[in-house]
Amino acid sequence: MILAQEQDVQVKDDVPGKMKNLVGSLLLTDKRLYFVEANREEDLNISVGGVAKRSATLRYADVEDLGEVSSNPNNLVIPFGSIVSVSGSEGILHPPELKVRWKDPNSGERHVVFTEELIGGRKKDLKDWARTIKGIKDGSITIQRPSTPAPPADSLEGRILHVLGDMQEKGPFEIEQETESQFNVDLDPDEVESSCEKLVVMGFVDRDPDSSGEVFYRKRSPLGEDDLSS
Repeated sequence: MILAQEQDVQVKDDVPGKMKNLVGSLLLTDKRLYFVEANREEDLNISVGGVAKRSATLRYADVEDLGEVSSNPNNLVIPFGSIVSVSGSEGILHPPELKVRWKDPNSGERHVVFTEELIGGRKKDLKDWARTIKGIKDGSITIQRPSTPAPPADSLEGRILHVLGDMQEKGPFEIEQETESQFNVDLDPDEVESSCEKLVVMGFVDRDPDSSGEVFYRKRSPLGEDDLSS
């Protein structure tokens, strides 16, 4: 189960020749931390208060199956049980970072630094991952799981849940567009909104109306109040 994702993360490893300044996505599950080298790019316009400030390129990994992560030698899989220490930091001169030291059965103790490339727009960032990882390890953070089975992957609800897998808020129109694009289907807007509401009732999605009355949907985080995507 993927609990959180951080896209456009730079990684530096202290093992010579192993990896250097790679960019990709960081994935957090209930048992492991994954770094997956980027295989996608997307141009973004960064704005503050509705005013465009700059353009940027988002580099990320499109992960369909965690079982495929280890196939790339540049990827990292760090079981929580192997972690010796984990810490987060942020300063005036450097962006949010996550530092992890762990014991690799093949190469001994290793140390890696993950750096957040795209900053802003959220209450929590990469430095906050350290506290969550420690909480999952020591049991102080409980993983919340839906009480109902997940919808079939080939159903509209299952496809919408896949589209919301990045844990970001999206309106019905954006959900419709992304679902049509990813699955090559033509959807009815009312059907999309109805399926979103079904997912809310099932406990997989949260419904968040804003002050204007517009409704947004976001996949419910298994981390509850410790959600790292907000």
